[in-house]
Amino acid sequence: MKKVLYIVIIILLFIFSSCLKPVESKFKIVVEISFSAQTKTVINKDINDATGEIILRIDSPLANIGQAYLKIINTENTENIKTINLNPLNQNTLSGTYKLTEPGKYEIIGIFNIGGEEHTSKNKLYINVYDYKKELEPSLKFKNVEDGSFIENNEYYPYRNYSIIVSIDPKIIYSSDFSYKIFLDNSLIENGTLKNKTFESTPIFLKKKNHIVSVEVYDTTNNGFGRTTVELNPKNIDTSFNLITKIHKNDFNGPIITNNSTLSTIDPIYIVMDIKENYDLPASYLFNISNGDNEITQVTTEKKQFKYGPIYLNDGINNLNIIAKNLISKDSTENNYTFNVEKIEEFSATLNIYKKDYLDNEIKIDDKSLLTDKDPIFFKVLVNKNYDFSNDLNYKFLLKKDGIDYKKLDITTNSTILETEKMLLNSGNYELELTITKSDTSFSKKFYKTFKVSKSINNFNLNFSLIQKNSDASTTLYYLPEKIIVDPESTRLNDFDVNFDIKSEYSYPATYVYSIYINNNELFKSNPVQTRTFKYTSYEFPEGHNYIQLKVKDIDSNYSVTKDFEVLVKEKNPPKLYRISIEGTDVFSKENTYDFYNLEISNPIVNPRIIIEFYDESEIEQKASLNVSINIPETGTNTIINIPISASQKNKFIKYSGILENITLDSSQTWTIKIDPSQIEDEFGNTRANAAESIPYTINFKTK
Repeated sequence: MKKVLYIVIIILLFIFSSCLKPVESKFKIVVEISFSAQTKTVINKDINDATGEIILRIDSPLANIGQAYLKIINTENTENIKTINLNPLNQNTLSGTYKLTEPGKYEIIGIFNIGGEEHTSKNKLYINVYDYKKELEPSLKFKNVEDGSFIENNEYYPYRNYSIIVSIDPKIIYSSDFSYKIFLDNSLIENGTLKNKTFESTPIFLKKKNHIVSVEVYDTTNNGFGRTTVELNPKNIDTSFNLITKIHKNDFNGPIITNNSTLSTIDPIYIVMDIKENYDLPASYLFNISNGDNEITQVTTEKKQFKYGPIYLNDGINNLNIIAKNLISKDSTENNYTFNVEKIEEFSATLNIYKKDYLDNEIKIDDKSLLTDKDPIFFKVLVNKNYDFSNDLNYKFLLKKDGIDYKKLDITTNSTILETEKMLLNSGNYELELTITKSDTSFSKKFYKTFKVSKSINNFNLNFSLIQKNSDASTTLYYLPEKIIVDPESTRLNDFDVNFDIKSEYSYPATYVYSIYINNNELFKSNPVQTRTFKYTSYEFPEGHNYIQLKVKDIDSNYSVTKDFEVLVKEKNPPKLYRISIEGTDVFSKENTYDFYNLEISNPIVNPRIIIEFYDESEIEQKASLNVSINIPETGTNTIINIPISASQKNKFIKYSGILENITLDSSQTWTIKIDPSQIEDEFGNTRANAAESIPYTINFKTK
C-alpha cells in the first residue's frame, strides 16, 4: 500500500513541475563521488592506462527516482567536457567507467537531477593524465664556465669548460623519483637524481672536434624516459703557438748564444723557452731538449715558460732540438740549433796501488813489488785540475780477478785526492780499471793497472840479541849467542835486556806473541802485538846453568820459531846433598829435612841398593865412583863402600847408584852414612872441602 502511495506522489510532482516554477524540494539530497579503488581525491594516470571506475552515492529517499551522471572537464580546455552515465549498484549507489585519451588535468563532478533540479556532488575528483615519455624530453643549453656565455648554433670555442643547463617541462606537477645520465661521445660522464626541474651539470671540457652530448631523464616510478642529443661543432680557431727560445752562456743572465756558434766542452749553456699563444690554450705543455739522438731532458708543466741548465755539450758538432708541445691541443713547435764544440782537457790524474806494512807505512807497488793475500791493499788517486772548478768527480773502480769481475767501487766526491779503504785480496792475477768522470760536463778519463797477489807462506826467521850492562854504565852486545858466561866478580853485571827481531821477506801485518823459557819454565809471555821487534828488559839470570828458549808465534797462522842458548852464571856455593834412598825409600831428602828416618823393615834385606844424589846451581864434575862410609853399631859394621856413578843423569844433578855389599838392612838398626866432601866439586871448583872446617856430608836414620 505504501509503494502505491509513493508512486502517486511522484506522479503528482512531475505534473506540478511541468506547469509550475520549480521550488525547493522539501527533501534534503546529498551527492558524493569517489574513486572505486582509492580514497584519494587526486590520482595520476599514464596516457596508456587512463581508465577507471567512479562511485556516486546519493543520500536521499528519492535516489532511485531522479537521474545521476558524471561530468569530466579538462581544466586546460574547459570546453572539452565529457559526460558519463552511471549504472545503479543499489538504491543509493551508482557507478560509471571513464577512459581518457588526452593528457591533461581533469576535474570530475557528480550530478543528480530530479524534477529539473540539479544537485552537484559536495566534492570533486581530479585525474592527472600524463604522457611521461613525451613530457620528460629535456631541453639543453651549454654555458661557457669562464665567461658565462652560451653556445649558439651548436658552435663552441674549443678547449674550454662548459656546463650543461638541463631543463624538464616545468608544467609537470606530479612528484616522482627522477634520475638522469649525461653522455659525452657515448661515454657516461655524470649521473644522479633530480632535485629540481632545472639543473646545471658539472663542467665538461670540449676539445677541437665534433662532440655528441646526450642527456637522458628517467621517471623510475612511472617508467618514464626522455632523451635529448645534441651535436656540437668547434669553431675554426687557430690554436697554434710560437716558441721563443734563448740560449745563454755561463748562466741564465749570461750572453745569448746564436746559432752556429763555437763553444768549448767546459762552457755551460742555459736554455729559456717561452710560449706565445695565438689563442688561449690550457696550460699543459711538454718541453723536450735533445742533442741528436740523445734526450737531455723532458718535462711536463702547467707553466708557459721553461728554464733548463747547465748543459755541457760534447766535443764536435752538436745539433740541439728544442720542442714544445701542448698536450691538450697536440699543437707543437720546435727550434733547432747547431754548435761547434771544442774539447778541453779538464783534468789529469795518476792512479797508484799501495800496501800497508807491519809498521803502518805506505808502500807504493811497482812491477817488482811482492803482494800477498795478507797485505792490506788500497788505491790512491791524485787529480790535477787544468782549470778551476768545484764540481763533484765520480770515481768508478772495477777490479777483475783472473778476467772475472771481482769488486766494484763507486765514489762521488769533490775531493781531488782519493784513497780507498784497505782490502785483502785472494791470490790471483788482477786488472784494475778506473774511470773518473766530471758529472756536469761528462768529461772522463780511464786508467788501467795490473798486478799479482801471491799466496803468503807462513815462515819467518827470528834474530835475537842480549845486551849486558857493565859497572861503568857501558853495555856489551851478544848477537845470536850460543852461550854466555857471567862472572859476578867481573865488571860485567848480571843484568840483561833480551831483544827479539823477526826477519821476513813479507811486509804484511801479523800478530805475534813473544815468550821466554828458562830451564823449560815459562819466564815471560807477551800480549799479542803486531810489532816485529820486542825487548824484555833488566833480567838477572839465576846462578848456574840457564838453558834459555826464545819463542815467537804468529797467532794468525800458528807458525812459530824458537831459538836456544845458554847463560851460565858463576857461583861459589859447594854442591848440596839432595837425596839418599835405600831400596827405594828415602832416608834423606832436601825437600823433607830431619835427622832420623824410621825405616820399617819387615824382612831383612841383604846387599841393599843405595842411591845418592847431589845438586848444584852449576854443573857438578862427574867422577866414576863415590866412596861412602857406613856405620851400623848394632851389627858392628863400620866400612867404606865404593858406589859407581849412575848411567842416567840430568842437568845440575849427579847421581850415584850401587849395592851395599856384605851389609844387611834389618829392623832396630841405627845407620850413619858419611861422604868425604872432597869427592864432590862443581865446575867452578866449589866444594865443601875448601871450607875452613871440612865437614863430611852426614845423615842418620833408624829402622824398626
